[in-house]
Amino acid sequence: MADLSKRQYLKYAGASLAALSLGVGGKLAADGSFAPAVGETSRVAAGANPEATPILRSAGIGDILDYERKDDGAIEFDWGLLSFETESDGSFEIEDLGVDIEALIDGGDDLEALDMRVEDTELYFDLEILEDRGIDSVELDFAFRDEWVQFEFDADGPKVEFESDGSGYQFEAEDDSRDIEYMGRNIKFEFKETDSDNWELEITGAIRADIEWNEDGELDVDYLDGRIAVDIDVGSLDVEYAGEDVMFEWEYVDYGTDDEFEARRI
Repeated sequence: MADLSKRQYLKYAGASLAALSLGVGGKLAADGSFAPAVGETSRVAAGANPEATPILRSAGIGDILDYERKDDGAIEFDWGLLSFETESDGSFEIEDLGVDIEALIDGGDDLEALDMRVEDTELYFDLEILEDRGIDSVELDFAFRDEWVQFEFDADGPKVEFESDGSGYQFEAEDDSRDIEYMGRNIKFEFKETDSDNWELEITGAIRADIEWNEDGELDVDYLDGRIAVDIDVGSLDVEYAGEDVMFEWEYVDYGTDDEFEARRI
């Protein structure tokens, strides 16, 4: 597997957002600079106990972290508050402080459901996607401070529902295409049909989220805020995650026959 780099997470974010969330250790980078891509150094055993600060401090920036592989090929990785587990069929779950992401995969062939929840004192992001022979529905509840948005998409009918707290500066909706554009105080929300049976939902501002899906069930979720970065490609089952102290990448190649995993301190 190629070396993991913070630059991988900049492909869908501008420099200002990247500086906000991808400084060394996931902390704010006041000067807007980035740490260089880390090279391989030493391998350090993962610490499952979140109170084990001496273990956490024993791994330097760039160190590769150990993980456990089950008899069926599934992966278990724990480091501090971060936990990543996979199943032999390609399903996976990520748990971190204020983060819960779970994907159910039907035998490595199709997505059944993706649930993604991120929350802290100012932010709430709840994404639910269901599939039934293609993406069937998308629901998003999002709030930042006192500004909130609710969005629903139903692939089987002319149903697109959008609701906000009503304090935005601009709202436009095209009835024929069901496109929506909303400019709030802290965020910009845009939903559009890019071409026949392909849709994109984009949020910019306080956070950045780019969610693309189509009728065939292909799904790509990119998410970035001031603390974590997530990139999930359901079609190829490629998952990238960067948290406060650790970043990892998992590639589920050929439905588990040759999957790859790598985690590093950042």
